[in-house]
Amino acid sequence: MESKQMAFEASAGAGLAAAKAFGGKAVIGMAGAAILYMVMPPERPDGSFSKREFAARLAVAGFFSVVAGDWLVAVVNGLAPWLQAQSHPAPFWLASGAPGWWVSRAAALWLYNRRGKDLGQMVDEVK
Repeated sequence: MESKQMAFEASAGAGLAAAKAFGGKAVIGMAGAAILYMVMPPERPDGSFSKREFAARLAVAGFFSVVAGDWLVAVVNGLAPWLQAQSHPAPFWLASGAPGWWVSRAAALWLYNRRGKDLGQMVDEVK
């Protein structure tokens, strides 16, 4: 019985560590996307609001922040060390989440304009 309890505690601790390591970056990237929401809201071309697209775009922005945030901090720290990006990485995590908002918008519009087509027709169109 004790080994099951210890295994649960270890897996819960690992999950908490992962959430702490990546969650902050993702939340900051999503905050950057939320700021961009004011500039370009997730509307379909017909003007209707899409909650699913909004949630997906926030998730993509969080993903971009987690994946590219530390890379951007390293690049800025190498090119402009006086900015002290290593000491204050949050603005760079926020900035790295912004492209995710735009990329996901382009993908959503591309898919929306091709609704009703099958995969073969979309591939032919890309060629």
